Amino acid sequence: MAAGMGITGLTKNSRRIPASYMALIYLLPASGLGADIGGAIRLGVSQTDNVFLSTSPDEVDDVVMQASPSLSIVHKSPNLDANLEYTFDWYRYSDSKTTSKYHHGEVTLTGRAFEDNLTVDVGAQRSQVLGDPEDVIPPGSSPLSGNLVDEDELWFNPRFRQAIGGAVTLVASYRYSKIQFDQPLTQENTNQSGNFGLENYRAGQGLTWALRYDWNRSEYDISVPWENRRATAELGFWVNAKTRMFGAGGKESSWDNPFDPALDDPFWEAGFAYSPSDNLSAEFAAGERSFGSSWRGRLDFTFRRGSTLLSYDESPTTTGFDRSGGRWNLVDADIVDDFLNRPGSAERYISKRLNWDLNLEFRRTKFIISVFDENRSDRISADGTLIDDQSQTGVTVNFSWQAGVRTEFAAFGSRVDQDTGAGNSSEFAIAGLNISYRLGTRSNLSLGYSYSEQQPSGDNPSGQDYVANVVSLFFTYSM
Repeated sequence: MAAGMGITGLTKNSRRIPASYMALIYLLPASGLGADIGGAIRLGVSQTDNVFLSTSPDEVDDVVMQASPSLSIVHKSPNLDANLEYTFDWYRYSDSKTTSKYHHGEVTLTGRAFEDNLTVDVGAQRSQVLGDPEDVIPPGSSPLSGNLVDEDELWFNPRFRQAIGGAVTLVASYRYSKIQFDQPLTQENTNQSGNFGLENYRAGQGLTWALRYDWNRSEYDISVPWENRRATAELGFWVNAKTRMFGAGGKESSWDNPFDPALDDPFWEAGFAYSPSDNLSAEFAAGERSFGSSWRGRLDFTFRRGSTLLSYDESPTTTGFDRSGGRWNLVDADIVDDFLNRPGSAERYISKRLNWDLNLEFRRTKFIISVFDENRSDRISADGTLIDDQSQTGVTVNFSWQAGVRTEFAAFGSRVDQDTGAGNSSEFAIAGLNISYRLGTRSNLSLGYSYSEQQPSGDNPSGQDYVANVVSLFFTYSM
């Protein structure tokens, strides 16, 4: 299983794919002349000893039949890229005499103009998230957990970058996203963000300067909007051709007054940036924000056999922004990617998040590890009520070995600890093995085993105490 929550999940009793998503799909044929079109059909059968993820001794075993056709369209041209990934999952539960359906996918159009200085992305996605983070956490989409909710997102994202003279660069971007959920009484939310920057880093020597303006806004159906602004002026100097020191300051919206976006509170930071080559870059800074002391850092290194990325950031945000504009990779492509957010909840908080990813690739083996740790402090609901702090920590490991021309072995494991507040906590883990054999140029047969468990803990444990074992056999034919 590959790391990362892609675009999958349970949509039993779900509404149809939104009109915005279908409109983009209909645009693809018109823009996709000369496109690469692919597809596959995946057929399989699984035996599980706990199809409802029940607490012992109430486990129920079942045989699950699965059919998953998929379609991909990729078109690339100098001015326009179009991409579509779509999969329909159909499950039949033999003993339970029931079925479930899954629609998941993403479609994007990317246009370029003015010598690629202007880039515009338009896209839509359907994915799945936890309906209640304090309920059962499903190890994939086949169990009948009832705790996965459809999330539909539509976004528009223009970006502009222009060199001015020999040293100055202007950058500007704007992102609009609308998110809705297939769950009664959940709020839809609209997120907007924009930034503007002007800097002279390309000079590579002497004094450096930069001017920036950042803006974020989250708006929910029945809640007061949250808006945060920041204006920054930066001065620094090049120590050498590889290292830049800097100090920055300015004004930002007050954290203590969330409904007034005025630039009332001062802030500052000091740090350095180091980039000796195209393969290595790093930047670290520490300072004082309107919510207290903070620091941020990022290290990006690409080497012969892989790459690693380490990042840490402390910033004010909302649950809406956490869902918008990309997700972090956690477990498997069938598993939800967030263990704290509740769909439609209108909350703001300080996110302190660490991420580390390491990818190694050799001639016959691949190794991936992803680690994250996040604390959410100063949580406040839309009506101004203080809420308990939350945290989540996780690690995922994936290993694959090409044993022969036709045979591949894979192993995976993941563990996530969550604390949803007020003593509600839970531990979730999954591990498994898989062997696949290529029957021909287009067909593949795979046999897999997975073990998953959830263990509530703490003074007021959340989640559900369960253990599940699954053995699966799949045949895949690619077209």
